Amino acid sequence: MISVVVGGATGKLGSLVCKLITQQADMQLTAAIVSEGSPNIGKEVVPGVKCVGAERLSEMVATAQVYVDLTSPAAIAKTLPAARRPGLNYVIGTTGIAQEVMADFEKNIAEDGSSAVVAPNFSVGVNVFFKACEMLAPILKDYDIEIIETHHNQKKDAPSGTAKKAAELIAAQSGKSEFIYGREGNIGARGEEICIHSVRAGDVVGEHTVIFAGNKERIELTHRAHSREAFAEGAVAAIRWIANKNSGKVHTMYEVLGL
Repeated sequence: MISVVVGGATGKLGSLVCKLITQQADMQLTAAIVSEGSPNIGKEVVPGVKCVGAERLSEMVATAQVYVDLTSPAAIAKTLPAARRPGLNYVIGTTGIAQEVMADFEKNIAEDGSSAVVAPNFSVGVNVFFKACEMLAPILKDYDIEIIETHHNQKKDAPSGTAKKAAELIAAQSGKSEFIYGREGNIGARGEEICIHSVRAGDVVGEHTVIFAGNKERIELTHRAHSREAFAEGAVAAIRWIANKNSGKVHTMYEVLGL
């Protein structure tokens, strides 16, 4: 059995991941972590597993194989050091992580003989979407490139981690290195930038569109998530894939999915 601890266990994605883990024949949810002082401490996230505060994280991962972090950019700066244990493997879906936090995490992974899957989005469809962006970017490098992402009105960060990842992949393949976020005022003619637009409305689970626009035509790639279960199922696949890796490296969903 793969023993798993989930941080951010009562969030929109975290609660689904906890539920799916309990439905796997080869996995066991051993702890569900929430923020210190959370009103959810002591409540069952799934039958038989009660939420505990983040102050007990080190204790909870002591015998776990995989720690899954689905918290927040602010919280993960504390949870990753607290969860550090040689041989423990990680699945990280938290977006907006500070560069210095990620640099320290990668260094610790190498030193500890651990391994991790770090992904802004776990769904199969989004990762195929990423691959398609990479394929089109060098072919359409002279086209204007715009990215539009839409999420529910409770999402805290903008742009989404998925939109930023798509922009980074496209930039690497197209040579367009300038990112801008929305436009306002007398901006003049468009340059060689990749522009990302964020929409927050209603209960939209997640929608991303990349526009490659030429003078006489355009190509649009769109991924729409109908349910968060697509993300949760990908996270479970990542848990299973990373459980016994101990490679000393940080891996991607491309590797998990064989892309």
